[in-house]
Amino acid sequence: MNSSVKTNGILDKIRVPNRDSLTKTVKVSVINVDKTKQQGFTLIEVLIALAISSIALLGLAAAQLQSLKYATNSFNYTISLVQANNAIERTWGNLCGLQLGTIAYDAAYNTANFQPQLNIYNLTPTPLPGANFNNDLNITVSWSDARMADDNDSIIRIKAKYPQICS
Repeated sequence: MNSSVKTNGILDKIRVPNRDSLTKTVKVSVINVDKTKQQGFTLIEVLIALAISSIALLGLAAAQLQSLKYATNSFNYTISLVQANNAIERTWGNLCGLQLGTIAYDAAYNTANFQPQLNIYNLTPTPLPGANFNNDLNITVSWSDARMADDNDSIIRIKAKYPQICS
């Protein structure tokens, strides 16, 4: 037996063995969607997301400022070490003269050998010039960093002990 079903204006032939065996009925239900209920994010959702994003970005900006502050302090610390090591190296060149007393360990020596190359650093030798040079030299370098509010001194000390090489 042949039976025909009309679908979409086209006549299709379907072969059905027995009409009594077609007892199932297919029900199609259509869901009506009201387009006025939900078409995206609400204004409140957008404002909350914007507020959360703003707070996160402000936190990142504060962390970046702290990072820059500590990087600058680290740079100053490194440069102060270079300043102190330069003063110690300049003393090595004059060591025999200082040990024999042919070079005076005085204010002129201080000006020539213990002045930092950058004016933001203060370099202080111990013993102070004018005293006798005794092969022990302590160099203290300090600097001012107003951004560091942790009450720690911005200071380094290097101790040099020279051997007696000239007699």
